[in-house]
Amino acid sequence: MTQVPFWRQPEQQTLLAASSGEHTMARLRVWLILLITLVPSYKLLTGTDLTPALVVSYIALAIALMWSAFLRQRRYVPAMAFFSVTLDVSLITAGLWLDFICRDTPLALVNNKGTFALYFIAITATALRYDRRLSLYGGILALITYSGMILLASHQLGHQPSDPQWVVRYGEFFMPDQISRLLLLLMATLLAWTLVNRATALERSSLKDPLTGLYNRAFLRQHLMLTGERAIRNSQPLTVVMLDLDHFKRVNDRYGHAVGDRLLTAFAQRLKAGLRAGDLLARYGGEEFCLVLSQTSLEEAREVLAKLHKLVQNRPFEVGASCPISLTFSAGVSALKGEGDTPQALMERADNWLLEAKRHGRDHSRFDPQTA
Repeated sequence: MTQVPFWRQPEQQTLLAASSGEHTMARLRVWLILLITLVPSYKLLTGTDLTPALVVSYIALAIALMWSAFLRQRRYVPAMAFFSVTLDVSLITAGLWLDFICRDTPLALVNNKGTFALYFIAITATALRYDRRLSLYGGILALITYSGMILLASHQLGHQPSDPQWVVRYGEFFMPDQISRLLLLLMATLLAWTLVNRATALERSSLKDPLTGLYNRAFLRQHLMLTGERAIRNSQPLTVVMLDLDHFKRVNDRYGHAVGDRLLTAFAQRLKAGLRAGDLLARYGGEEFCLVLSQTSLEEAREVLAKLHKLVQNRPFEVGASCPISLTFSAGVSALKGEGDTPQALMERADNWLLEAKRHGRDHSRFDPQTA
């Protein structure tokens, strides 16, 4: 089955932003719930109206605190955001439902303007995760849930007239008003979806190399920082490779920069095709590239580099020059040493080993002597 474009999982750089957004939303959720509890808490203290919303608010606060603590201990995956959006919509619905049960009037289910407005916050907050699937999911979930409550209220009010005291408090049930609410939820969904699309496009243009389509140095540093932190936290190996095309200036001098650009792009795509899922290839600058190998020891990196050398050497590049162009590359490889290590130090060591490889004949890789 062909994958629907608007339901495609975000790209790797967007997932990193989504992780940060989910952590931000987790903290924000705690503060928002604290603010929401102010009014029912005041009513509880003054005894003016012991509303059941207070129970939902305190339960929601406890869940929000536990979820925030859970996120700090786990690697982000998109399913986490889908769970938290489901949680937000469910808690809002639970607040409306509990109000309906305690008041014994369906007007509380559909005319509670304060609680209903929280749906808009939940839908808009999906944009923080930079995942348009999430915006559609959150909006559709809220629309389906609220539509069900409208049908229930319409059915009950059709068989039993509204109690005047609740009409004074909540107002009459008017179907056009309820349809307008559904349309507002739909507009909020489209707004969140559009915001995510716009933010994703801007981020993609700022974090991608326009020539090769690879990630650029800005994204590389962000990725390496987060990957390094995760590797240290989970006691996993992490290897960085700095690689550079050999004698690339000769290509530009002989065939021109247009051919050189096409050759860089072809090299990048061939190298990327030979990598494993989870490996990151970025253009560092000029004809220099950086490869981040997650959960990979130096011995395993040796096997990866041997494969890549063969991949490049065995087939010349057809890029519109007078003849196919053969390429080789040199590489330096370094591994994460522990908590005291930094992404910058890791890249500097790999770059030093790259210089060693170029000084000693090129067309091979030099490795950090830590274990390999």
